[in-house]
Amino acid sequence: MCGFIASFGQNINDYGLKIAFDQLKRRGPDAKGIWTDKEIFLGSRRLAIFDLHERSNQPMKSICERYILIYNGSIYNYLELRDYLLSSGIQLRTTSDTEVIIELFALEGPDMLKKLQGMFSFVIWDTQTKEAFAARDSFGIKPLYIGFNLSGIILASQVKTILSTNLISKDKDLNSELSFFQFGFVIEPRTWFKNIKSLNPGNYIIIKNNKIICEKKWSNLENFWISADKNHKKITKKNLKEIIYSEVTASVNKHLVADVPIGIFLSSGIDSTLLASIASLNSKKNITAITVLFEDFKNSNYDETSKAKKIAQKLGLKHFIFNVTKDDFLRDFPKIIEAMDQPSIDGINTWYASKAAAELKLKVVFSGLGGDEIFFGYDHFKKIPLTYNYFNNLKKIPLVHSFLNYIFKLYSLMKKDDRWTFISQSSNSIFSLWYLKRSIFTKKYIKNENLTSKTNNFSKLYNELAKTENLHDFTNAKIKISYLDSIFYMRNQLLRDSDWASMFHGIELRTPFVDVYLLSKLKDIMNNYSSLKNKEILKLSFDSILPKEFLQKKKTGFQTPIKIWIESYFQKKSKNYLLNYMLDIRNFFNKY
Repeated sequence: MCGFIASFGQNINDYGLKIAFDQLKRRGPDAKGIWTDKEIFLGSRRLAIFDLHERSNQPMKSICERYILIYNGSIYNYLELRDYLLSSGIQLRTTSDTEVIIELFALEGPDMLKKLQGMFSFVIWDTQTKEAFAARDSFGIKPLYIGFNLSGIILASQVKTILSTNLISKDKDLNSELSFFQFGFVIEPRTWFKNIKSLNPGNYIIIKNNKIICEKKWSNLENFWISADKNHKKITKKNLKEIIYSEVTASVNKHLVADVPIGIFLSSGIDSTLLASIASLNSKKNITAITVLFEDFKNSNYDETSKAKKIAQKLGLKHFIFNVTKDDFLRDFPKIIEAMDQPSIDGINTWYASKAAAELKLKVVFSGLGGDEIFFGYDHFKKIPLTYNYFNNLKKIPLVHSFLNYIFKLYSLMKKDDRWTFISQSSNSIFSLWYLKRSIFTKKYIKNENLTSKTNNFSKLYNELAKTENLHDFTNAKIKISYLDSIFYMRNQLLRDSDWASMFHGIELRTPFVDVYLLSKLKDIMNNYSSLKNKEILKLSFDSILPKEFLQKKKTGFQTPIKIWIESYFQKKSKNYLLNYMLDIRNFFNKY
């Protein structure tokens, strides 16, 4: 796990280089390295996870010295791939995953990507052909940004790293501002800045003569959900449980590989409890559990510390409770905004959990992120299909539809949430209802508040996202929502926020539920367990290792008392605390 910058056709002076490396320091506090040749620059900051020796620092040259690699991520099957390389007659010099990547590329070229199991983004420079090869993992867990100008290209692990070189225009992308106010995050491949884009997940590019000459998709995640929707083969509940137990356990075990201690963010929910249970049974390492207690939630339904403590005791884990007060937040808020690489309304919880991990001298932590998306954990997996079916039946009855519109308008005024007024007109498709659910502010609200000058592009934004449902006519509503949540919400918010919030503290955050190989196994059975209640099959599959009293706990989610904090930060009660928060974030990024 590291941070890197690669420049082609640019002239980064010493000052620009220092600032760029300072931007990356928190991502990689253990070592730094540079390789240059004329207008080619490769720089890396390392967070040492595998083979802690300096021999595994970056940039790393291949044995033949033709290729040079900078890389961010972790390859969980690197030991198997290492054996494969050794059996091919390659005499490796390290025990790192970094060397596995570069020697695999030297041996097989781009075809090697399909062998990698993990999270990654990397750049390889070919000193013979004078070409650069850059790739990103299938889910987009690890970021890779590309800055453009007339002279050439800069690639980096952070948007702010590219900006800090002062070689790329800081003009804003107003469409990104629109997506931020509607959803709370910026939609890839856009960033807040016009001339910086994100490489799409599962894609690679080739750069020659300071230009991208080829971009190709090497992994298409969408096909897994399409396959899941088509697979109607019935299997018994017993077989379902066996498959899920086996594959989830395999994913957790795979993610346990590391040459440093491992921690886990432990709430009292099913996802983190399950990961902790499997890890404690299968790891030779001592696992450290971390629970964040927000003082304003103490002794409320959102206080998970007492149950998390019992779970940790039962599993024999070291357990630390990290207390966060309102005063902590008021003091840390500027740091949190500074840590954000792109505007977001989320990530505060992960920021504090990662801060706790760093104080405990950990480098690797597990998160239950992704469990809700593939096991249908959110309430809207049930509510959206019900709403869709309900309204489609009511539309057949004269006058009822108009009456309901009136009722929802009244309810909207009571709740002070104008999304309710759009439910009826959004009920024509699962996608429209899901789009409304994921919206924070509606088109009408954003226009009325004059939040952005790009409100004429609402239809364009909707249509761009609607293309996703045109890839396949899903017959299973839950699978469709799982797909949309995974490639839209999880990718653009949860994974991105987890990256900046954890890496700010020099923490590698691993997500065993967000795994291509796990998804490839679940696609054949997803139709079967989609008929069950939210996460019921996950609970049933692991009932032998999970305490019964914890399985009955009602889902609360990982919450923060953000409303209380933001009102304190602005020193007044607000009609819309979230709007104040978002405006403050926008203003911060617009200063760049």
